[in-house]
Amino acid sequence: MDNKLNLTGSKLGCGAGGCGACTVLISHCADRYSGKIEHYTANACLAPLCSVDGCHVITVEGLGSVKNSNIHPVQSRLAEMFGTQCGFCTPGIVMSLYETVAIDDNNESPTMQDIEEAFDGHLCRCTGYRPILDAAKTFATDIDKYISIRESSTSKITSTTFDKCSILEWYRPISLDELLSLRHSYPGSASKLVFGNTAVQIERKFKHIQHHRLISITHIDELQQLKRTPNSYIIGAGITFTRLQSKLYEWKKEVNSDGGICEALIDQLKHFASAQIRNVASFGGCIVNASPM
Repeated sequence: MDNKLNLTGSKLGCGAGGCGACTVLISHCADRYSGKIEHYTANACLAPLCSVDGCHVITVEGLGSVKNSNIHPVQSRLAEMFGTQCGFCTPGIVMSLYETVAIDDNNESPTMQDIEEAFDGHLCRCTGYRPILDAAKTFATDIDKYISIRESSTSKITSTTFDKCSILEWYRPISLDELLSLRHSYPGSASKLVFGNTAVQIERKFKHIQHHRLISITHIDELQQLKRTPNSYIIGAGITFTRLQSKLYEWKKEVNSDGGICEALIDQLKHFASAQIRNVASFGGCIVNASPM
């Protein structure tokens, strides 16, 4: 984004998906049959360009800018209430706040607690958390004044031409047969399966482990099962933790008594990684990878 599109708003901090300075908003077709669109925040430092093929990506510039005189209310509120000091973490915080108060389809009335939890993937090196939260919570519905946020529509379409990559092959099969065929053609270490790329990217950056052929399994329907039977919960390996969390809330309302399983899982997921990681990391991937998160 920095070098090719001159979008320098998103910052590269830790490079491991821990600080949130590089947070962007991604919109994609979650169900190609119904056409349902889902929106979620993600760490740009862990997302290869190939992984957002067919997606709509919004950086902090897409919300508004001083240059174009179209500052978004989220941006102006943080500035007016002294929610920025050095400013390095601010772009990512803006994107998470925007997703929470203006985009989140599952929560049209975010409370102060909801907004605070949305920042679990952000670090402020200046430790200026109080003014940041003070500004953010003015958008909550459980305070005296309610602020209406309108979605910005000023983002510009940019070129889709990039330099050809000669060191990496990226495949994204859309059926189980295609996936099995690829694995048959490139068995063992000849290819690496990826979903959210949260672990593979860290291996590449910090352990210098290079995979020259990646197979993205985000579009395999068989990995997206998520249902409840009288005696069990069936969770597909390709279910993200955010999607699982949302479904658990539904099941909790429907089930009279499940021994507290839903409640326990919901509580555990609140403390697992950050919102940006939960949005893209898969249930099966973290188990297979023995994720320490």
